[in-house]
Amino acid sequence: MYEHQLCPMPEGRCADLAFRLAVYEAGHALTARALGFKVMNVKMLPRPPILESDKVLEGSSQRALIPLLENRCIELFGGQIAEEHACKTSSCCSGDVARIDELTRLISGLDGRRTHEDIWFELEDVAIEIFENENVREAILPIAEFLYDEVEGGLHVVSGRKVEELMDELLGVPEKKRGGLLGKLMSRA
Repeated sequence: MYEHQLCPMPEGRCADLAFRLAVYEAGHALTARALGFKVMNVKMLPRPPILESDKVLEGSSQRALIPLLENRCIELFGGQIAEEHACKTSSCCSGDVARIDELTRLISGLDGRRTHEDIWFELEDVAIEIFENENVREAILPIAEFLYDEVEGGLHVVSGRKVEELMDELLGVPEKKRGGLLGKLMSRA
């Protein structure tokens, strides 16, 4: 038999699933920003939660698809990492684990050099590195509060422009469109 180690039940504001989801989506937004992508919008309850960012397929080969898939994995990791920082548990949106697994297997097949496990850990490390920045960690809750308030006010699709403005206020305006961790990730391939 397998022993199950359950995550602790969230407490305080995080006991509210809608707020936990807002934390999760804040993590996706912060990760997208760190990778140099612009947030287009955030879809919240009752829709399936989705953060849309401006990732673009650059090139027409199958190998051009790899960076796009890797960036999506990093964004997915960002939601879980944000929830762990803000809520001290990762109980929301466990479906992202299955998505990451599928994407890392696709990347491995396209890449042909790395196992999906190696890709998983490499991309998870990039996401963890994003949240090692104290300013990023401190931005999780204000962004989550904003998203939560928007949803509670009846707005189920939050404007990426508003999310970007809040991130600019909390983190400063990004210097360049792309680079930083994205450049580091691309140099690993």
